[in-house]
Amino acid sequence: MFKLRLILGLIILILVLGFLYLKIVPFGRITYSRQWPRGLASGKGFFYDFKPAERIDSAVVDSLKIIADPIYFSLFTPRRFDHATVKIKYRDRLGTVTPIIEVGLLEDKLSGAYDFQPLQNNVLDHWRFSWPRLEDTDKRLILQASLNYSSPAEFDRDLISGNLQDCPPGEPTACVAVYNYPLAATYRLPDYSPLKPLTINQPLRGAHQFYIYLNGSWRLGFNFSDLDQDAAVDPITVRVMSGDKVVAAQSLVDAAPVASGRKSPERELILRGDDAPAGVYKVEIKASDDIVISKIDSSSDKLSFISRIWPVSGAGNLTIFTDATNLEAQTFSPASLEPINFGGQDFVFDKTYQQFDLVAGSGVNKIKLKKDDIILAGNGVFSFASGSLFDPGFKKVDRYFSPGDGIRYIIADYQRPLGDEDWKTAEAEFDLKEAHRENGKYTFLISVPGLKAEDGTDDFLEIKEIEVELTGKTLRDKLFGIN
Repeated sequence: MFKLRLILGLIILILVLGFLYLKIVPFGRITYSRQWPRGLASGKGFFYDFKPAERIDSAVVDSLKIIADPIYFSLFTPRRFDHATVKIKYRDRLGTVTPIIEVGLLEDKLSGAYDFQPLQNNVLDHWRFSWPRLEDTDKRLILQASLNYSSPAEFDRDLISGNLQDCPPGEPTACVAVYNYPLAATYRLPDYSPLKPLTINQPLRGAHQFYIYLNGSWRLGFNFSDLDQDAAVDPITVRVMSGDKVVAAQSLVDAAPVASGRKSPERELILRGDDAPAGVYKVEIKASDDIVISKIDSSSDKLSFISRIWPVSGAGNLTIFTDATNLEAQTFSPASLEPINFGGQDFVFDKTYQQFDLVAGSGVNKIKLKKDDIILAGNGVFSFASGSLFDPGFKKVDRYFSPGDGIRYIIADYQRPLGDEDWKTAEAEFDLKEAHRENGKYTFLISVPGLKAEDGTDDFLEIKEIEVELTGKTLRDKLFGIN
């Protein structure tokens, strides 16, 4: 009996210690993995909700076969962590229109903002072996079309001064493209371009971001209304950023969430400042899709929406200006199914929930909409007046990239995946300190921009294994308050 009790006691002790280890993670490091086909302990209890189902080929069981972009999944963790390394083993059968694979981490649930990190970029890999490499390290890749520089230090010096060889003086954005690399340029309007007040009465739905040029005293006013299509809380936050610095911020609280289906009365939010140094600022409007931006009042008429715009509830016959050459259009409303004129050409737009790809020439293009309530996204900026349009950002090495528009240099933070043409492995790093975590779960997505189930092509991405290594504070750190 003594031996039996001893054995049972040891078993109970091992189970308790195992539970505490998994719950507390005392050494601050743990790894979760999910394999296909799924074994008895393959991600059990930690990986959830690979969805939506219609973007996954359910007939395939020995891998996660993704046939449309994007798919989402959640990872349950017993506590918060500081850092995640996501390792994915995959095989792709993708064409030239889908050259990029990325993994994203949900940062802000309200605006739906994700931190995207690269797994594979075939466009960049092509130019990596076509142009001379000035630098190729773990943290930075620099390519140059001509052998203008012999060292990264020389290149950095001229980049900072705005005097890169083969570039217009003071305009590095005209000849440098970036990928996954935080590079900011100093943008200055000519002295003969005075700023004027601007009012945008075209309603916009959900979260938006825009560039604005400020100089001295400034003011931004917003009118918001709530569609009240659900009873969820719909707070609103507006931030004005100068680089990584928050210049001004203000929020509106949804005091009485209801699901009336009727638009609520408008609420106003105003931000202002004095003595702003002349330059470009970024404005972030964080809001759910239940929120409508009814009006924007600005002391500056240089205002361009970044990458995406969703005009709604207007009178139709809307003209939008953009420097994007490629446009993605989508609507959820059957009433919005009218042809879209982009760059002077009419494009068919006849299905809800389906993304349509539209292509125009370089330069400033007009988008003419007979009806609105259409989500427009592109590789550029958008404005409601040609005089308001300006783009201070660097061109991105995305799936539409071509260096034919004067690009002479490429800067990226990217490592090619390991493996052969069959199975490859790639890693992505994430900072979890500010990531969104709800009910013990972090939310990730796997994205292949341009991958569509309805386009009739047999292209797909197969996932064999997902491994997430988490690191954070140890039990000792927590007990003694060590940062």
